[in-house]
Amino acid sequence: MTVATSSEPTPAASTASPDKTAGPKVYASGTLRKITFSFVFLLMLPFFVSLGPMLFARVSQGHWLGTPGLILLTTAFAVIMGLVVVELASSIRARVVLGEKAVRIRLPQSRGLMSLFSYKTFDIPYDDISAVEVRREIYGGSLAPVIMKGARVCLKDGGNVKLGYINERNVDPAFPFTEIGERIAARANVPIVDVGDVRRSAFKKTFGVEASPEEKDVLTEADIAAVNHRHGQAIFFLVGLLILLVSLGIISDTTSDIGHANLLSTTFGSSN
Repeated sequence: MTVATSSEPTPAASTASPDKTAGPKVYASGTLRKITFSFVFLLMLPFFVSLGPMLFARVSQGHWLGTPGLILLTTAFAVIMGLVVVELASSIRARVVLGEKAVRIRLPQSRGLMSLFSYKTFDIPYDDISAVEVRREIYGGSLAPVIMKGARVCLKDGGNVKLGYINERNVDPAFPFTEIGERIAARANVPIVDVGDVRRSAFKKTFGVEASPEEKDVLTEADIAAVNHRHGQAIFFLVGLLILLVSLGIISDTTSDIGHANLLSTTFGSSN
């Protein structure tokens, strides 16, 4: 993909449209979403906890056949559990309330698993806001690229409060952060500043390392469409791989003499 680059793109500012919603506006997860993530977490928890003892039993007894597959299954399960925990915490804790005089923001100020420990509550009068910044961040290179669009509130004292990131192809209806930023800008009567596109390293982002000037890019609509297409292909492949690993893990577990199936049959057999 050919990308036009610039050494330091000039931020573009636009005037926010007036917010036609005069009264308070609340952005939060609904009850159904909270119940769903709680149910999924509780459903997966026993299986996730049992994977550790299963691995220990296999290794301690010298059962190496099928152990590599179980390790892959455990890794995939851990990733999924991490995502579920992050979403569960977000559905319970995240909240943005647009009032008449101020905005109350309760959102994480870090990303990934670190977001679990970075929730903060801010009560920001609109008079203290200088601008709302938005920018695109591109992750994953050519293997599994993804474009995220983020927004943050800039304060007159030089500080800022992060709102969050959205995938423009799949916007979270509970927290459309760019829309929230636009509404905040409209109520505060401040500009929306587009600071451009940045290619980011997930490692640097996780540990709070700022993007270097060399990471700044300018993407065309064709570039964005190409990245989104490759991202869709990568997600399709990963989902297929996960289904395959889960299937292999279930087959391995049912044929193993120390798996869940044997444990259940032994338990019920002994009770009879």
